[in-house]
Amino acid sequence: GAFEELVERYQIPHIRISPYNSKANGVVERGHFVIREALVKSCEGNVDLWPTKVHHAFFADKVTTRRSTGFSPFYLLHGVDPVLPFDLTEATFLVHGFHTAMSTEDLISLRIRQLEKRQNDLQQAALTIRKTRLRSKAQFEKLYARRMFKNEYQPGELVLVRNTQVEKELDRKAKPRYNGPYEVVRRTKGGSYVLKEMDGSVSRRGIAAFRLLPYFNR
Repeated sequence: GAFEELVERYQIPHIRISPYNSKANGVVERGHFVIREALVKSCEGNVDLWPTKVHHAFFADKVTTRRSTGFSPFYLLHGVDPVLPFDLTEATFLVHGFHTAMSTEDLISLRIRQLEKRQNDLQQAALTIRKTRLRSKAQFEKLYARRMFKNEYQPGELVLVRNTQVEKELDRKAKPRYNGPYEVVRRTKGGSYVLKEMDGSVSRRGIAAFRLLPYFNR
């Protein structure tokens, strides 16, 4: 069949296990547990909503850095970071709850919320912007671009990472994209920064300082 053909063509190791043996597939099931718990938390008590969130859950899981490899599955597959559907203003104000040493389940749950861009979150973001007298995203970025840039970050600080991939696109001016937040681990001798996910998974790729912006957790 098609499955056997793909296994042979791409030299995919296919290990068969005994039926009804839950322990035999523990490595795979451990990843499923994280996704399941993240889905339950993102449903906020109404588990029947899980089918509407499962695609966000799998995407969030694939773009989150793994402790075991130091890279996200998305980066290992494509060689680039993903473009997430939120910009600097939304990433800073939209979702609350990021903190150091959070569980992977909680991290993916918040990533699901970022991807959903729920209406009540958008209303809260609009309220925050009004309170600070920011009339538009363009005005915000123009006003605070210099203030937000820092030459040096300390371990423990939260930052956003500018996704330079979109800067090569023709419509890049309409797509200011950022990934994060991440926590600073240390500064290397070369001046780049080692970052980690909010659940403690450390990335093996150094990030240049010019790509970092402070993350303000409101």
